[in-house]
Amino acid sequence: MEMKLKDKLNLRSLIILTLFFAISVCGFSQTQNVRERVFIDVNAQDLLVGETLQYSAICLSHTTNKVSPLSKYLYVELIGENGVVFQRKHKLEEGKASGEFFLPSAIETGQYYLVAYTRWMRNFGDTEKTPLVFINPYKGHINAENESPELNVEFNTLSGQLVAGASNAVAFKVQLGNEPVIRSGRVIGEDGKIADVVSSEYGIGHFEITPEAGKQYQLLIETPEGGIEFFDLPKAAENGVGLNVAHSADFITLTPLGDIQFSQMTINHQGKVVYEKKIESKSAIRIARKDLPEDILEVSLADAGGAQKLQAALFNTNIETDQLSEAYATRTEASLDQQLPSGNYSVSIRKVSESQPLQNHSIYAKTGLQLPDNLSHTDLQYLSFFQRIEQKAIPEQVSFMPEYRYELLEGSLKANGDTTSIDDKNVVLSLTGEDKLNMSVARTDKDGKFILEYQTVPRGQLTPAHLTVPDFENSYSLEINSNFMEEHDLEFCPITIDSAQLEDIRQRSIISQIENVYFTPVIDSVEIENNVPSTIPVFNAHYEFDDYTRFRTLKEHFVEYIQVAGVRERRGEKRFILYSYDAGFSFEAEPIVLLDGVPVPGNEILEFSPYRIKSLDAFNRRYFLGSLVADGILSFTTIEGNLGGFTFDSNHLAFELLTPQSEGKASRTSLQEDERIPDSRIQLLWLPSLKVDQDGLQAIRFNTSDIEGDFEMVIEGFTESGLPVSMVKRFEVKQLNNE
Repeated sequence: MEMKLKDKLNLRSLIILTLFFAISVCGFSQTQNVRERVFIDVNAQDLLVGETLQYSAICLSHTTNKVSPLSKYLYVELIGENGVVFQRKHKLEEGKASGEFFLPSAIETGQYYLVAYTRWMRNFGDTEKTPLVFINPYKGHINAENESPELNVEFNTLSGQLVAGASNAVAFKVQLGNEPVIRSGRVIGEDGKIADVVSSEYGIGHFEITPEAGKQYQLLIETPEGGIEFFDLPKAAENGVGLNVAHSADFITLTPLGDIQFSQMTINHQGKVVYEKKIESKSAIRIARKDLPEDILEVSLADAGGAQKLQAALFNTNIETDQLSEAYATRTEASLDQQLPSGNYSVSIRKVSESQPLQNHSIYAKTGLQLPDNLSHTDLQYLSFFQRIEQKAIPEQVSFMPEYRYELLEGSLKANGDTTSIDDKNVVLSLTGEDKLNMSVARTDKDGKFILEYQTVPRGQLTPAHLTVPDFENSYSLEINSNFMEEHDLEFCPITIDSAQLEDIRQRSIISQIENVYFTPVIDSVEIENNVPSTIPVFNAHYEFDDYTRFRTLKEHFVEYIQVAGVRERRGEKRFILYSYDAGFSFEAEPIVLLDGVPVPGNEILEFSPYRIKSLDAFNRRYFLGSLVADGILSFTTIEGNLGGFTFDSNHLAFELLTPQSEGKASRTSLQEDERIPDSRIQLLWLPSLKVDQDGLQAIRFNTSDIEGDFEMVIEGFTESGLPVSMVKRFEVKQLNNE
């Protein structure tokens, strides 16, 4: 009768899980709003040893830019050329998480990446990769040899091709090795000069050309030594399709090129069409900016048959930058007022570095663009020609379920015997690193695979964990899969430090040493409360072994004073029995026996030393733990709390699980009461999560330090409707004379 009850319960659980999964995948296949993405904001993208990297992350729907409801846990890795520096797990609160990392003296100078993703994002190969530069001034650094870097030029249009017989807006990028350079030159054809050109500090220039099919055109670049280098433009396509974009203060003008009759132009935002027009001529189309969302949009052209010919970014926003005329005094309370719509933001106020790389701004994050923050719409449009919008197909099947409510652990079961089944077996996860019983159970499928849901205390540390198959009559082995990605597609570039940077590095190094003498952030994970409910909240009986006489064998303890259970022996085999508290009900199966929350064979624990056992808890009723059904529970606790040296022959895997990161203490932002203590902060404020509930003026309060120079406040985030917001305010801090 008991076995029939188990089979019915297990079948019901499997049917519910299968139906849920089928409905979910069916729903995902009918919508494009299934991908997630992560935006990471950092306090700085170049740091020295002794400084602190601070980061804030928000998990969003890839389509709508609103907080994603799918994932509750985020995985963050710091990766250098020599491997992983750290791996962390964060619990997402309203889609946000934050952390920090103090750069130790062992860190090597080089390029690093802060990589973030959810378990669900792994189905699509999606990750957020923020490039960082770390410099260790205490270790020697030799710049990579690059004796004669080549000058190279790349050409591009919005569509990626030159259209013959039409006036094409062409952008070009000039680099010396990997560095953008300013160069002047001219575009020539068979009939002479077409245009004079010059590249900007970002290596970008542009010109217009009406190429003829079959003809060759060239760009002549003048070198500083007085020479000339020639670069061929790509050949023009006779049946090509293109689009020119022109920006003004109030309008965006789009001009179709080539064979575009009866084609369809569409502008999309957050997965929705915000503008569409059937193209019947090559006339320019002018659209008022106010009629389009303030965001980076996607413009596309499809031919008469519906085949897409081009898709590109269309800029109807840029980063709000402002230079304040008034200077702030050193070592004083200050405030900056900023109008912000309702949403969630991160705020960083930091001294401007001479070698500061491009900031990872929220406005450009969705399209994966790395662009400067001081360019016009036109310059941004030309620069984006070389950074295409990523196109990914939605997979038909998924391999990783989202961590929608709890943490997930995936693994597989293998039988050590050829005739042993691995289908429909209970796998128990036990976490032994806390003072409460923390267990979860899952069933294997026909291939022996299982997925466990569990909760841990957010300490940001590894905690002892055990996997057990309580079918001890057969022999099994267990394997687990990490939720962290095994490989990342990262490109590491050599770091070059020039003489102009050395003084800035020296000054920052002195400042960080002074600051670290007077302020050391400390995270005490011991104080974090364990709010994970106990798996078995109530037992019927409790026995502390030190309250009684200890005997040589565990069986004698049950004979002498443990009245709720007994030990039976038959043909030399010992087993536990529990006496039911429910009148008229008798147990038919054996109880589950736990040692520090880990299922163990009853006959083997009876041979275990009772001097290593601290206490026993008993539950004298039938118990349902997920798919596991037991006629009572005997839960032994060892003195050490780590199995006390008990060993398994099989059916068991001991390992460590990474718990979610605890909330770190913020860096010092307040004034020192004792003015004799120096205040050497270059990071004046870091707010990883600024929640704005209602549109309005926000007062960003901070305290200046003793450090003079140029500072900037950078605000990054997203409104409640999913619009990205990036703002930069620059100001000066200096000693002001009292008049």
